[in-house]
Amino acid sequence: MPNEKVLVIDDDPDVLQLAKECLAGAGYEVLTVVDSSAAGQIARDERPDAIIVEVDMPGTDGRAICKAVKSEGNLKHIPVIFIHEKPTLDDKLAGFGLGAQDYIAKPFETEELVARVDAAVRVKVAMDRLRQRNAKLESLAKHVQTAVQHYEQPRLQPGATSDTDASGKTAARLTRRELEILQLLAQGLSNDVISRQLYISPTTTRNHIQNILSKLGVHSKLEAVAYAVRSGYVDFVG
Repeated sequence: MPNEKVLVIDDDPDVLQLAKECLAGAGYEVLTVVDSSAAGQIARDERPDAIIVEVDMPGTDGRAICKAVKSEGNLKHIPVIFIHEKPTLDDKLAGFGLGAQDYIAKPFETEELVARVDAAVRVKVAMDRLRQRNAKLESLAKHVQTAVQHYEQPRLQPGATSDTDASGKTAARLTRRELEILQLLAQGLSNDVISRQLYISPTTTRNHIQNILSKLGVHSKLEAVAYAVRSGYVDFVG
């Protein structure tokens, strides 16, 4: 997984050199630290995608480093992999209890080290993307809620076709395809993604969206989603 950054912390320079060579050969950017007391600040400055740390070291040991990483909001999602000579089951359970992602026994095979780092980084990258998407959806939800408050009453442009439902509310008459697109807009999808999902051209998607805006009497996709959520056309996915 090239271009990802790995921080390796060990008081044994030979272990650091071996880890650096095999991980760099796999495409990682590798930072090595022999002074464990400096590890926390380096992690804050560099924000690595994985941390490999020896459990037993003089001064600040691996357990303390893991605990510190997992207690900081900006670092807690970084996977920590313990390396330790002949770890017992109790050692491993204690490490997992501190939040460690994995445990590797010394001496380790370089192929195993790379494979375990690959697995940990893949999970982190996937979770980072999921958190970014959730943050985007939460932001969209807030904008929609704000927009809904500004559009308390359904609005139609003069001459727009409308129906009156059982509750007496006036609603613009949208085609089935327009309703499909409106629902996808409420999910935060872009025009290109909507086009691919519905197997229609980007131009057709844009035309449908313009028709939706015209029928609803609004000026943006956000306003259209707010109107549709309030009027019950679609369910907002937040």
